[in-house]
Amino acid sequence: MISLYLKKTIFMMMCFALPVGFVLAETPQQPQIGAQAAYVMDADTGDELYAKNPDQRMYPGSTTKIMTCILGIELGKEKMDQPIRITQDSQNIESDASVLGIYPGDKVTLRNAMTGMMVVSGCDAAIDVAETVTPTQADFVSQMNEKAAALGADHTHFVNPHGLPDADHYTTARDLARIAAYGMSLPEFRSMVKKSEYDMPYMDGGTKHCTSTNYFLTSGFPGADGIKTGTTIAGGPCLVASATQNGRTVVAVILNSENRFDDAQSLLKYGFAVLPPAENVYILRDAPAGQTLTEAAEKQKEGALAAQQQAQKILSSSGGKTKKSA
Repeated sequence: MISLYLKKTIFMMMCFALPVGFVLAETPQQPQIGAQAAYVMDADTGDELYAKNPDQRMYPGSTTKIMTCILGIELGKEKMDQPIRITQDSQNIESDASVLGIYPGDKVTLRNAMTGMMVVSGCDAAIDVAETVTPTQADFVSQMNEKAAALGADHTHFVNPHGLPDADHYTTARDLARIAAYGMSLPEFRSMVKKSEYDMPYMDGGTKHCTSTNYFLTSGFPGADGIKTGTTIAGGPCLVASATQNGRTVVAVILNSENRFDDAQSLLKYGFAVLPPAENVYILRDAPAGQTLTEAAEKQKEGALAAQQQAQKILSSSGGKTKKSA
């Protein structure tokens, strides 16, 4: 018989050789949700944890502002603490649209206006962000579509920065998860989307109190930290939710659900239940700069093969001899 110590050693090495996503415990039952489409992603690795109609073309509504916020941060990095440009276009927004309520003459930094935008879903602020970091809304929208393509969101097309209805403005649950997971890799983005309330300061004194439309943030779900709601007649109630537990972030996209906040809790609970242990995954944020997903997958395979070979070597070296454990 092989010694107890040797058995433990081989067992541990074989565990590390298991493919990504392998779970020793029984896999929990998938949640029953009301969403027309949904997707759950390990934001650290990009792995799929759950999918329902993930590639069905859907209308994103104000979850569009996730991309607006990402580009506002990236294109406006030199302007974050400068006054946002408040344009006439933002004053002509549809009367029933949600707004932050900033007006010509108001002095608000780009950073603070974007935070307010994400908290209250301000369509007016989305236009002003676009026209602050690029010359025109059209330029900004072009950048939105280029960024979506770069992130692998191949079934997404934007025509505006706020998400008000347009037949040519669409995404999928999978694409939106990719965009949101990227956003959560940016510290400024994380800081903005985790706030359930926010007192937006004006540069010349005073504040505007903002309350989030994302009730998931105050639901009591462990680690809830984002991200954005969206509601339109065209797309129904939508939500992109995130939570971070033990340093791991999971993103859930819920599209067209009358119970989006309940769906978010069910999906994220399931996502964390099937999330592979940290030691069994290749965390993308820890990968060398420039490494592709294909290269990361090859590294995972190489590590598993090396562990299997080492385990076999230990077995061979035992020679099949009987040993007594101490």
